[in-house]
Amino acid sequence: MINIEVGVYNIFFSKKVLNDIKIYKQDTKEKNESGGILLGQVLNQNIYVLKYSDPCKSDKSTRYSFERDKKNAQKIINHEFAESSGKTIYLGEWHTHPEKLPTPSNQDLKMIKEQYKKNKLNEKFLILFILGTQDFYIGIYTGKEIISKTLPLK
Repeated sequence: MINIEVGVYNIFFSKKVLNDIKIYKQDTKEKNESGGILLGQVLNQNIYVLKYSDPCKSDKSTRYSFERDKKNAQKIINHEFAESSGKTIYLGEWHTHPEKLPTPSNQDLKMIKEQYKKNKLNEKFLILFILGTQDFYIGIYTGKEIISKTLPLK
């Protein structure tokens, strides 16, 4: 597990999740943005990101944009929630950017705020994870503010 402190939260990523997401890094001009959802468990201020969803064929993706298929994502969320007896929950979103130091676009910020407002959430936050070509961005949206950090990929 890799621990990242963001504000009052400790986010623990399984090494497998981080390593698997890295395969979608936009390290060539031919690669479009990719993304999906983050799943895991929460214990007090500790967030455990244990699973993620791969991009699917029904996602919409270009070099500079990504929109995931909401129906497909909901099926994954429902399955993981049921299989874990309600312990594994939707934690947020991940996607790639074709830039060294990723920063959320206005569209990214709008999306995470809409997800927070429109979805029935188990927690009072959502994670926004953006994988760049050299670094990654991680933010936690609390409904009022986004607390964030950018760190190097290892």
